[in-house]
Amino acid sequence: MTNTNCLENIACPQCGEEDSFTIIVLIQAHVTDNGAEPCGDMEWDERSCMTCPCGNSGKVSEFMRERREDNHAALS
Repeated sequence: MTNTNCLENIACPQCGEEDSFTIIVLIQAHVTDNGAEPCGDMEWDERSCMTCPCGNSGKVSEFMRERREDNHAALS
């Protein structure tokens, strides 16, 4: 499946997974002594940490197909 939304251009460099990842995101929350409720959008960028179901982990930039292809071309 080719992703065209949140995971566009993202795939695990180790196993090729492109459907599901865990990403550490920044989110705003309303917090009281009784707990927290998320409000607003979640945000992440190329520096955010992510993990593939296969166990491979790294920065989002390391999972970006174009970035890997550019780095490979630069090394050639």
